[in-house]
Amino acid sequence: MSKTSVITVKVPEELKRKMKKIKVNWSEYIRSAIQKKLEEQKVRTASATLDEIRARSKTVATDELVEWIREKRER
Repeated sequence: MSKTSVITVKVPEELKRKMKKIKVNWSEYIRSAIQKKLEEQKVRTASATLDEIRARSKTVATDELVEWIREKRER
């Protein structure tokens, strides 16, 4: 099992009362939400990196791409 850390989240009392009324494993729910947010950020970062690379790259003509693919197949 991996090492864990404790975090504390403060919520208004009214929200806490509402949370107690439904059967949800809040710890697991929050872990899942955090993981989802981290994955979304990873995708955003990768997308931004790709956009930067595209901006710096020169445009390649379709004919040239086709030629590269054919050369690769022949090897």
